[in-house]
Amino acid sequence: MTKKTYHLINDYHLLAYESVDSTNEEAKRLAEGGAAHGAVIWAKEQTAGRGRLTREWESKSGNLFVSLLLSPKCAVADIAQLSFVSAVAAVEGLQPLLPAGGEFTCKWPNDILLGKKKMGGILLESFVTVPEEGDHKGKPKQWVVVGVGMNIDSCPEDTAYPATSLRDAGVELVSAKIVLGRFIEHFIEQYDIWAKDGFAPIRESWLKHAYGIGKKIEVRNGDETVKGTFTGIGEKGELLVDAPKGQKYVINTGDVFFNPVKAVTTRKKPS
Repeated sequence: MTKKTYHLINDYHLLAYESVDSTNEEAKRLAEGGAAHGAVIWAKEQTAGRGRLTREWESKSGNLFVSLLLSPKCAVADIAQLSFVSAVAAVEGLQPLLPAGGEFTCKWPNDILLGKKKMGGILLESFVTVPEEGDHKGKPKQWVVVGVGMNIDSCPEDTAYPATSLRDAGVELVSAKIVLGRFIEHFIEQYDIWAKDGFAPIRESWLKHAYGIGKKIEVRNGDETVKGTFTGIGEKGELLVDAPKGQKYVINTGDVFFNPVKAVTTRKKPS
């Protein structure tokens, strides 16, 4: 597991690997070993990549696999907002790469779409370390790992949500390294906005790029299903859904589908 280290800007530094099991797992190991805020872990290949809910993330060489190790000064409840920070950074950083007529959009809660197909995903994981020695001995430290996967050269088949890649969209002369540079540059910019001004400006930017506002939506969470119209996101990033009979739902977790909806069936109580 050879790696090279490069200084980026401010407190950020890039750790480049040929292969790791998972960039998120490597970020956690680095935190346990005393790493600092701002480590960017990039691998050309993952042998055990993961998505949300421990789903396997296909990790073929040529695509982008990167995780950022962060120690934000925020409430635990606000950590999920970093998914929106990442999505905005991705769509605004990569939009100039697309041919005329191409468009990136954000799909709640953590997907990056190209056209109507999934091009990338975001996985947030938070944890606490307790140093055993040094100036901060015994003081818990909150960490967040922001994992991002993007399909550059290829995409998986037979997925629950149709997938695509930059190559499929006609983007030529591009590589994971180029996409990484553009994404990190914009992530640092958006992260600083979030840290200084809170979620409001990130929410506004995300909504400008949101996919499906005003469309029929189906949200699945285990054996619960909510059907209605996607109307936006709340002040903390919650999904807002209006059902045909007047119920208004505020949803914090679930898988979103934009298939035609014929009826309302739900086990959730409206908020």
